[in-house]
Amino acid sequence: MTETPSRPDTPPTIVIVGGGVSGAVAAHQLARRAPGEFRIVVVEPRPRLGAGLAYSSVDPAHRINVPASRMTFVPSDPCHFDRWLKADGALKEDPEALTEDGRAFPRRSVFGRYAAETIEPYVLSGEIEHVQALATGVALDDGRYRIQLSNGAELTADGLVFAATHPRPSTPAAVRPLEGDPRLVLDAQRGDALNGLAPDARVLIVGTGLTMADIVASLERRGHRGPIVAVSRRGLTSRGHDGPAGDNIGDFSDRPERRASRLLLRIRRAVQAAE
Repeated sequence: MTETPSRPDTPPTIVIVGGGVSGAVAAHQLARRAPGEFRIVVVEPRPRLGAGLAYSSVDPAHRINVPASRMTFVPSDPCHFDRWLKADGALKEDPEALTEDGRAFPRRSVFGRYAAETIEPYVLSGEIEHVQALATGVALDDGRYRIQLSNGAELTADGLVFAATHPRPSTPAAVRPLEGDPRLVLDAQRGDALNGLAPDARVLIVGTGLTMADIVASLERRGHRGPIVAVSRRGLTSRGHDGPAGDNIGDFSDRPERRASRLLLRIRRAVQAAE
């Protein structure tokens, strides 16, 4: 089945491949900022737009990695998610989401639900069309894009936005001899990926980014007792968030010392005071 090309008197068609946060925000902004000027089509196999891979996780240990007050679906309204979160009541069911200084780090699935609810009115009104399929190919034909879909259909577009997620992990060459071993987890995002790990098993995580943090959080929630070692080429982990502002400890520029011994003494006293 091939879609009939748009006529000159119809709005240009913009096809967005990928309906996670990036694709959904792009569609949402087009619909809000230029209502009626485009036909907006989002190609996304999931039943809801907005959550994508990152915010579809059902593991309660997986949380957003920045405070809720700094996340929003509406760039012109930086507190949009924060207000939605307080009105929704999700924090009442998840007291661990709040830090001592009042910042909120809710579960990622909560942000996914917020994103879906924010864009849903535009989908229901027809301002944004959701094609529940995978994009399997794209070709440029006489200045327009032809996008092949997994359901056998084809879309014709005047503009194309590529907002698809990264592909599923492939097996690194170094561990290919271990393929098929149930103890080898290649895709940690799969819901049952860690089910086969014994509570006291030694776990090696290759990579020290945010996915590693997700795995450790999931293992901790399951009561894992065995040692966990994470390795990477650079040995760096993702940066944490600053705590609440406190006294300025360790600033020696207000009274510069002329002798190294006096500076060392001040540093030692500052360290003792900061304990």
